[in-house]
Amino acid sequence: MNSNSQKNRLIIFDFFGVISSEIAPLFFDNHFSKEEAKILKDKYFIPGDLGEFSFFEVLKMISIDYNMDYDELLKEFKSYGTLNYELLDKIKELRCNNHLAFLSNACSGIFEFLYPNLKFDDYFDKTFLSYDYKMKKPSIEFYELCYKSFMNIEEAYFRDDNISNINAIKNTPINGVLYTSNEEYVKKCIQFAKD
Repeated sequence: MNSNSQKNRLIIFDFFGVISSEIAPLFFDNHFSKEEAKILKDKYFIPGDLGEFSFFEVLKMISIDYNMDYDELLKEFKSYGTLNYELLDKIKELRCNNHLAFLSNACSGIFEFLYPNLKFDDYFDKTFLSYDYKMKKPSIEFYELCYKSFMNIEEAYFRDDNISNINAIKNTPINGVLYTSNEEYVKKCIQFAKD
C-alpha cells in the first residue's frame, strides 16, 4: 500500500454525522424532549448498538411503546439518510497511500436499510461495527480493537463529530480530531492522499 518513503498511516472514519447525515438525533428532535430522547437512547438504541436489538426491532418497540405507526417510522428514518458523496470520493483517493477503517455505533440492519447500494469494501480496508463486537464508542477497547488490527502503524487518526468520542482516545496512539465541516475535512483528505 505504501512506498518506503511514506508513513504507515491509519485513518479511521465515523459514519453518522461524517459520512452520512445524522439519523437518530433528527428523529429525537422531531418527536421528543431531551429528557425523553435520553430514555429512548438508554432503552433501545444503546442496547441496539451493542447487538441486543436490530434496527427494525428498535423501531417496532418504539412504535408499540409510543403508539407510532411502524411503517411511518421506517419512512421517516429513510428520509433522514443522506450520504456525503464528496467525502466518499476523497476516501477512495486515500486508499492509495493509507490504511482506512470504518468504526461506528449502529444497530444491525440500519446500513442495509438506509443505503442498500453502499459497499463498504469499496472504501475501507476493515469495518468495525458496534453490534458485531458488542462494544461501542466511546469504549477505549473498541478503538484499540481497530488500531491493533493493523500492523506497524506509525500514525493514526480518527475523525468524529462527537467531542466525547474524541476525548475518549486522548491517552491512546490514535489522534482524535473533531469533524466540524466537510470543506475542512476534504482538504485534510486531499493532503493525506498526496502524502
